[in-house]
Amino acid sequence: MRIPYVVGRWVCGSNHYGRHRLIAYLLHTPDTALWAVGARRIGKTSLLRQIEHLTEDGEGEFVPLFWDMQGCETSGDLSSELYLSIEDAGDRFAAAGVSVAEFEGLDALLILRRLARALAAQGKRLLLLIDEAEALIALAQKEATWLARLRRMLQDPSLKTIMASTKLLVQLNELTADWSTSPFLFGFNMVNLWSLDPDSAVELIEQRQSAIPVHADPAVRDEILLHTNRHPYLIQYLCQRLYEEDRNGRGYLRPPTDDDLNPDHLLAGFFLIDFQQLTLLERRILLAVGERTLTGEADLLAQLADESPQRIRTFLWGLEKLGHVRRLFNQLSIGNEYLRRWLHDEREHLVHMNETLLADESIEPLLQIGYRREPLYYQVELERIQREHASLQQALAHSSNGQRAELLAELNRINRQLYNARRDYELALLRQQP
Repeated sequence: MRIPYVVGRWVCGSNHYGRHRLIAYLLHTPDTALWAVGARRIGKTSLLRQIEHLTEDGEGEFVPLFWDMQGCETSGDLSSELYLSIEDAGDRFAAAGVSVAEFEGLDALLILRRLARALAAQGKRLLLLIDEAEALIALAQKEATWLARLRRMLQDPSLKTIMASTKLLVQLNELTADWSTSPFLFGFNMVNLWSLDPDSAVELIEQRQSAIPVHADPAVRDEILLHTNRHPYLIQYLCQRLYEEDRNGRGYLRPPTDDDLNPDHLLAGFFLIDFQQLTLLERRILLAVGERTLTGEADLLAQLADESPQRIRTFLWGLEKLGHVRRLFNQLSIGNEYLRRWLHDEREHLVHMNETLLADESIEPLLQIGYRREPLYYQVELERIQREHASLQQALAHSSNGQRAELLAELNRINRQLYNARRDYELALLRQQP
């Protein structure tokens, strides 16, 4: 029996579901340096690989370069890895008139500068996709001057940088707080990577992009969405458990049992790492929400009365954006059923974990910026979708009968995006009210 769900490795192309709105924002925003932050197993590598897949044909403005920093400890390591990345994408750069061999043995800073200039001469722009950016933390301790020069290059308008990591990267700001300019992450527009949109989550459950889709009764599908909160890894984790085949070899999903919702040791390990990367206040909020199935915001504020309401709301917003907390029936709840059970089982141990990798004071300024910028993020997205909607309506008005069905289907998809974007924008504006 071949199970179609991909658990534990990155995907792109037909195996990649959703993220349409986020990818469109990342590619079209005028910001030149972006930081996509997400918890473990949320799909950070897959996001970058999908952006690479969508832009590698050379038809548009960008020429993508995926730079995996995992395991790099020095500037020399990063330089070698960058050259290997260019070599792996040699055909792509050759098509843009760039000779890969000329970069061999060069420092990464020089490589990036020359590569960006060479592409600009061809009317193209380097799209730098950085994965496992936590490797830069070691450089902040060993080669701070080199890191400062790298930061200047990554924020240069001659290229666009999309960097993905967990929130642990905030340690860079702690280590570079004494820079004469500003800490490393200032200047990067932070975007949060979380759950799939409802349509994409259903498509993933039913494997609609596969040659052999999977049948799921609506009730089973709704249970999966509820328990996983549309987390792409958890969707596939649960669906892998539920997948069966009938006598004709057709795949279907059985209803989940209570045992299917218990996290195994691997998932528990991921949750522990995520918990360790929370600040002390974030842990207090998460554990307070986890005491009950549903918690009102007023109850949470009363329970943490030693902190200001605005500060709690700011950190709570960050926990929601990372998917650790969600809202059900206008109440607060833990982000998904697996995390809820793990927190319940490990609560006695977790409440006594006082050592943390990140201080509240390190993450708070970034959360405040993100909190204030959120309406602008959705406004830009809403305007882009409205332009796309108007263009499709114009195309439909001048289409032939043979084109109408395809255009109508695309218009329906854009209408759903427009509805979701308007809803998110209105909710973001509502959050700003005192």
